[in-house]
Formats: sequence, C-alpha cells, structure tokens
Amino acid sequence: MPQTHLEPTKRGGQSFDERVCSRCMGHRALCGVTPCPLLMRAKTLVNIDKAVPDLNLEGSSPPAVFVGAYGYPKVLAGPLVPPLRGDETALMERPDLWLDKTLDQILAYRFSLIRTKKSIPVDAAVDPPKLLAETQTLALSDSPTPSEALLIKRPSFTSVFTGRTLPVGPSAPLKSFRLEDNPDVPKSVDRVTSDTDLKAGPAVLDLFNEGIRQEHVTRLLSVGLLGLRKSRKLVPTQWSITAVDDIAGKSLHRQVLRLPLLNDYLVYTGYALGNTVALLFLPTAWQFEALECWLGGPNPPVMSDHEWFKGRKDYASVIVGAYYATRLPALERLRDTGRQAGVVVFMEVDPTKWVPLGVWRFREIARRALSERPKKFSTLDEAVTEVGLHLRNPVQRWLAASRIYSELSSQTHLTEFL
Repeated sequence: MPQTHLEPTKRGGQSFDERVCSRCMGHRALCGVTPCPLLMRAKTLVNIDKAVPDLNLEGSSPPAVFVGAYGYPKVLAGPLVPPLRGDETALMERPDLWLDKTLDQILAYRFSLIRTKKSIPVDAAVDPPKLLAETQTLALSDSPTPSEALLIKRPSFTSVFTGRTLPVGPSAPLKSFRLEDNPDVPKSVDRVTSDTDLKAGPAVLDLFNEGIRQEHVTRLLSVGLLGLRKSRKLVPTQWSITAVDDIAGKSLHRQVLRLPLLNDYLVYTGYALGNTVALLFLPTAWQFEALECWLGGPNPPVMSDHEWFKGRKDYASVIVGAYYATRLPALERLRDTGRQAGVVVFMEVDPTKWVPLGVWRFREIARRALSERPKKFSTLDEAVTEVGLHLRNPVQRWLAASRIYSELSSQTHLTEFL
C-alpha cells in the first residue's frame, strides 16, 4: 500500500529532496533518484492500463482544463478527463474541500484525470477552432460534464507536477473532443464571458463578486474566455492562478486602504498537509510580508517577500505564487471585518509530509485559519510569542528575515526613547 506521507528517501547512497519536485515534474531526475518515487507512486494509485484500454476516453470532466506554458506562444492545452462518469468527479477539482483529506486521497483524485493535449497558438482564443471551442464550452460549466475524447496515443505518465498548479495525471495527445451534454453554466459566467467589451481584470472581479469559485474563474481566464474580444488569449494555467489571486487582491487592497486601523495584534493559525500557516495582524496601516521556511538541517533558511502601504509593482520573485495566494485571504478578512492592518504570514513546510500540490494549499489553510476566532494581544512581543508556539523553526530566525518586523522594532524603540 502507498504511504500516507512520503518519508525522506535514500537510494544508491543519494538522498531524494522533494523540494526539487516542482521543477523536475517527475522526469528530469534532479534529485538523482531514479525511477522517480513520486512518479512510481502515481502509477500505483491509478491503473491507467485497465481504466483506458484503448484510444477512446469517456468520462465526466469535473470540469477541468490544463494549459501548459512550454513553447509559449504555442502551448499544449486540453481538457482533463477521468475514465469515470458521474457527479462524484466534481471533487477532483475542488481543492477547497481537500484540507482534511490524506495526501493519497488528493493524489488519487488528480492522477485519475487524464491530461489530453494538443498544440494550440495562444491567440487562437479569438477565433477558436472546433477542439478549442469545445474545451471553452466545457470550461463554462459549474458541474461535471459527460464527454468523449479520441486519443492519438495511450495515456502515459511523463510529468506529474508543476510549480503552482494542482498535480496532473497521465497525458495523451488529443485527436478530437466532444461534449455529450449541455454544460451547466451559471448566469453570471454566461454574462461575463459573452461581454467582449469587458476587460479581463474587471471580468475577474465581477465573477468573484457573483460568488463564482476561484478555480472556475481561473479556468475561464486560462482558456481565453475573459477580456476584450480581440485581446483574448490562452493563459498557461500556472500563470492564470497567480493572475486571479493578484487581480482580486489588488481590488481588495484599494478597499482596505480606506478602512480604519485595527486596534490589537491578532494571531490566526492553521495546519494541514504538512504545512503550517500563521498570520500575524498588526495595528498599522496596510503592509504585507510572506515568510516561508522549509524545515530541514540545523538552521533552515527563511525566505521573504514584502510590500508597503501602496502595494508592490514588481513580481514577488522569492515566495512567488504563495505570496499572492496568502495575501488574498488576508485582504478578504480585513474587508469582511471593516479594518485595515499590516499582515505577516509565516509558512512552514515539513518536507517529510509534503508533495508539490500547488499554491492552493497555502490559500485554503489561510482561509480556514482566518475563519476561526483569533487570539488577541496588546503588544507585539506577546503576539510574536504566540506565533512561535506554532512553528518548529525558532521564531527569532523568522523575525531576523522579516523586513516588517525590523521596521516595527525600530519604530517601537524610538517611541520608547522619546
């Protein structure tokens, strides 16, 4: 039976470091271990030979699509289709429901999705050929849609992980694809995607405000269904995830800047899937910092990206997608409580209980933590002490890497001196 948690592995005297998995994607042997332990695990969780005995693939897509980045501006894109029928396949594309699942359950969901792919120019979204048009129609749906795909080759596991996206199952080149039923399209989705005079940014915000789930909005942007008609393009899935987080976050940021300041220090904490997320809310004007630490070794380093009151104009190149994935729920919480605050997020990863699942895990852990009652403190030192109780790496090592804590400490000392 597969293990529930991957343990550090040594084969042939070489250690297997899962932190390179999202760059290796299961086939580059960057850790020096062959065959890839995670790729072999994928094959044990899903028996594709029995599930797809020939080139005809019939199943209910969750719905889900994947647009690759390699080869841009001509990319591999297509629907994700499991060899299963029924509404239960919806769970395969609902990361907001996975925090209490085991790693093997989540991987089994994702590895059951066969990634069909065809090379398509990104600007084909303006006037989509039949295959892309069917894929776009699938992306509109809010529920599993029966479909049929004709493959050129049998599905095979070549790569399973990417940097920011959910894991993907075996892939196969796609010859044709058709939906067997009309998709279930929410009215707001139909309205926004039909408006070819609405820019992509406002379209994303409209969908958020209408309560459309985040993975649905990301899917629509990725297959080129949002924006001005002549500007619509396919957007690689990993780019669209961060783009949606950032677009929604920037809108909330503008709202939060007009709110009164928080009165106390607040601490929210959450844990799931080998990841600890602690959020420290500060009674200051808006500022945000994401700190990330991979446990391992006697003194694991802490990485950092931050922004001040006006936000940032460049990309958070150190923390990358997790920065935007945790900033968004922090801003959502401030909007909902009608307060402005500074926020420092601590993300601690235990590599012995981790596989690359995508940045959604940080977003959803943060959202769940923020839905609980926070612990309230009157001083920064008390709040920091509470944060430290939930982290394995000593909190002083985190603070030494924090720009915001450095600024706050200097201001506090100056005030006390005066």
